Amino acid sequence: MYSIYQVQLSEAVYDHVNSEVGGHSATAKVFPEYNTHMETMHKGSEGFTGNMFEHYSKVCEVAESANGNLGLEEVFKILNGYYTDEDTGTDDTFDAFVSGFTMRSGTTRKGEPYTVRNMHSLSVGDIVYNSTDDTYNMVDGMGFADITVKMLQEMSA
Repeated sequence: MYSIYQVQLSEAVYDHVNSEVGGHSATAKVFPEYNTHMETMHKGSEGFTGNMFEHYSKVCEVAESANGNLGLEEVFKILNGYYTDEDTGTDDTFDAFVSGFTMRSGTTRKGEPYTVRNMHSLSVGDIVYNSTDDTYNMVDGMGFADITVKMLQEMSA
């Protein structure tokens, strides 16, 4: 089983970024979760320190395949719509393997209601915990980086 962790930003963070006193640097100083988001989104595992994990939320789980370990690359494909049928817009693979996500609803600027998964596609800075191997891996610009040691150092501190 894989657990997926992402930094989820509040409306207050978005409002601050877009305000007259905001901007990326100023917001990162006021909101530590935004600093985590910016550091890991731009630098991947190089920008990550173990104490940043407190700003991550578990957004979903990806099940193992019937014949064993899917592997990180396959998890990446599933969470990035690789198996979506372009004609129907359905993704049976996602539906078969991904669970535990929540939904959020809102209204577009045009006043139209929408409902979406409360997560984004697997991206740089996101963390994949593999419960079979007991490892934490961060999505990097190219591939994944094992951040288990950084996580364990923080947990033991």
